[in-house]
Amino acid sequence: MNERRTELRRGGKAFTLIELLIVVAIIAILAAIAVPNFLEAQVRAKVSRAKSDERAIATAIEAYAVDWNRGPLPNNILNQAGCAAFVFFQGYPGVNINVLAQSKLTTPVAYITTVLDDPFAAKGTYNQNKQTVGHDTPYRFNGFDCDALDAQAQITRRMGYVWVLYSLGPLRNDAVFGVARLLSGHIGGANPTQTVNSYDPSNGTVSMGWILRTNKGVFTVPGS
Repeated sequence: MNERRTELRRGGKAFTLIELLIVVAIIAILAAIAVPNFLEAQVRAKVSRAKSDERAIATAIEAYAVDWNRGPLPNNILNQAGCAAFVFFQGYPGVNINVLAQSKLTTPVAYITTVLDDPFAAKGTYNQNKQTVGHDTPYRFNGFDCDALDAQAQITRRMGYVWVLYSLGPLRNDAVFGVARLLSGHIGGANPTQTVNSYDPSNGTVSMGWILRTNKGVFTVPGS
């Protein structure tokens, strides 16, 4: 009798295999729901940060322009042999050109306190060439007020674009087609990793597209 009672007591405290499987299944279902939502929340937070950073940089560019009668020279103009700034850039070998361009906003007058990093470029790899991202990964900063720039950039300038800031976006696409092509509405590239577009979360949180802001404001529609 005592042995029977002992067995009952032991049986009452133990889980059966079916119960354990049910618990594991419930945990797996909850994880399947929670993990994607957590990752989506991270992406949405980075998108919000990118937009906020670009707004802050745009405000700094406008303040700089008030003081100096023009904005700081963007990276593509600093790196263009036909533009007057090219000689200046050659004096800074090994410097990330986007950092150099935006550093004018931090010194001698601190329009912003530091050059801000693009949260989507700061970690991981660009998906165009699987190129490892360096430590200095600021927002891209391009301008269009140099006659030596290509025809696409000059079309963009005639449309009223003076400068553009852009983040690589969640897909970290560093396409070979330039941002001027996107601004003027000439989207191209058969390969999805080479096609430029503006980021649209309605296509999926992790989707193709750059997060852009121009001298006209937030950019969403190509050719607008």
